[in-house]
Amino acid sequence: MYNLSELYYPITANPKGAGEILPCKALRPYIRCFWGEPEKQLNAPSAPSLGGEIIIPDSCMDIIWEWDEQTGESGGIFCGINDTPFEAGQAHDDTGKVRFAIRFHFWAVHLFADDHLREVLNIHTGVDHYFGSFRSELGDKLQGTRTVAERIALVEAYLLRQLEKTRHSNNGMLNAVYAIVKSKGVISAAALEGNSGFSSRQLERLFREYIGISPKKAADLVRFQNVWLDIYRTPSQDRNIQDVVYSYGYSHQSHLNNNFKKFAGRTPLEALAYARN
Repeated sequence: MYNLSELYYPITANPKGAGEILPCKALRPYIRCFWGEPEKQLNAPSAPSLGGEIIIPDSCMDIIWEWDEQTGESGGIFCGINDTPFEAGQAHDDTGKVRFAIRFHFWAVHLFADDHLREVLNIHTGVDHYFGSFRSELGDKLQGTRTVAERIALVEAYLLRQLEKTRHSNNGMLNAVYAIVKSKGVISAAALEGNSGFSSRQLERLFREYIGISPKKAADLVRFQNVWLDIYRTPSQDRNIQDVVYSYGYSHQSHLNNNFKKFAGRTPLEALAYARN
């Protein structure tokens, strides 16, 4: 697979606090990052979470595996692609709990899943619904690890094994994804047809099967993420919102603000204030 991650770098609502770890080079075309808590000492006190974390659409999908070092209980969820912001991590005491997660690029999840992804928009469901071998081949083994490095080694070995036996992707669909990513989400339906060799109807079917959303929604999410990355990375003294309006095909600043707020739950300036806290 062409390494689309060289063209596209989605970020969270609070990038500096995300605790992300990049995968090995062989997995970067498929995996955006790993994330989770750092090492804990067994029975060490853990401060309770004091509030929720804002989750914005990053166009990725996650497997989140959690286990209790004291009771041995474990389980995981699969978070499908989302198109609305929400709050996660309400106040709770997670003493003894350890969490480790795999964040997939949206174009690559189907290479690891057992079935189509037509129902994954905004879902949170058990890992086994889409990854039947996850618990037996990886989840149960994570409980025996003590360091993040050990977890990553296990996870990367599992993912590479899965790739060896994966079903093939669809080249036309991936060509359309490449066109979306390369254009930063600013692309017409006609251009997608030309890049993929498929009609709009065929692309709609392929995207819903392999990704779970329409080509238009994929482009909207990619555009939002590129806008957010530009705004977040540009120093305030160099930031010109009109440049963003022009670069990403918005008709005016209010159009940009309204579209951004649909995905982030706040205006660009409010999003920056949250990310800088």
